Amino acid sequence: MHDPLLILAVGILFVVGGIIGLRLHAFLALLLGAFVVAILTPDALIMIYAAGKGMNPQASQALADTEVGIRIAREFGNTCGKIGILIAMASIIGKTLLESGGAEKIVRSTLKVSGIGKAPITFLGSSFFIGIPVFFDTVFYLMVPLAKAMAMKIGKNYLLLILAITAGAAMANSLVPPTPGPLFLISELDIPIGMMMVAGTLVGLVTIVVGYAYAKWANNRWPIPLRDSLDAPLESIKKLASQDEKQLPPLWMAVLPILIPIGLITLRAIFGEAIEASKTSSQFQFSQIFLGFIDFFGEKNLALIGGAVAGLIMLIFQKRGDKDALYTSVQNALMSAGVIILITS
Repeated sequence: MHDPLLILAVGILFVVGGIIGLRLHAFLALLLGAFVVAILTPDALIMIYAAGKGMNPQASQALADTEVGIRIAREFGNTCGKIGILIAMASIIGKTLLESGGAEKIVRSTLKVSGIGKAPITFLGSSFFIGIPVFFDTVFYLMVPLAKAMAMKIGKNYLLLILAITAGAAMANSLVPPTPGPLFLISELDIPIGMMMVAGTLVGLVTIVVGYAYAKWANNRWPIPLRDSLDAPLESIKKLASQDEKQLPPLWMAVLPILIPIGLITLRAIFGEAIEASKTSSQFQFSQIFLGFIDFFGEKNLALIGGAVAGLIMLIFQKRGDKDALYTSVQNALMSAGVIILITS
């Protein structure tokens, strides 16, 4: 079998068949599909792929000669290395926002400004602008706890809120630099980044309207209730939603776990050229301290760790009398994140 599209189709068939027909866990079905594709792929296609990645003939041949299991495990590890910490930290941020009442505080503050009727539009716009400097999966994991708290508060529109987040973040990641896709496009087509940012934002603002229209239609056609999940049981969300305002953390503390990673990643993207210039500068300037700080902590993994630390501090502050709250929250968050990491990798 030498047609890569046919090999891909067979792999997809095994994945879908495993999940729907055999009721396999998604990770096992994906693993089965990976083995099928790896076994069916001839050495010639592997060497073409390796050459496209810039490998020399010896390295290409070595890759083709590598055992199937080792190739799959190696690629799994590479992907996990890129997203593992991000998903784990985002899961901790989301869990601490829910458990501490931070998500509830943000929701109540949002409702005071926008009102219940405009809450989905607020989520749509927020996810779009947050999604410009931050990866889609990170935005999704950061905002889903807010959507759960909001759906619990208003008693409906859970699917609408989730799809609004998806539409906003997806369009920003697809159209507006400094996300990877648009950056690759401007480098290949030699488009000025400023022009791409303006054009991408304008096009994105149109496409999210279409996405929101579909979200409203889907929400009316397939109303999905808020359900129990391992990391966010409904009883826990109901309890937090009924809390007195005085029991919730202050708004500034509630938004810190979200603002810290977003702010650091955004600043690193904005000052990217200045950071590179400061590394080659022979003269010391006080601005180098600031740029060095942004360069170090603006790296996406460290930025998310910073947000998780802020979330854990907020949880400790809110649960001062409960010694087991921190351990239980982190344990549940990582259990939930572990499944996502396995499936995504």
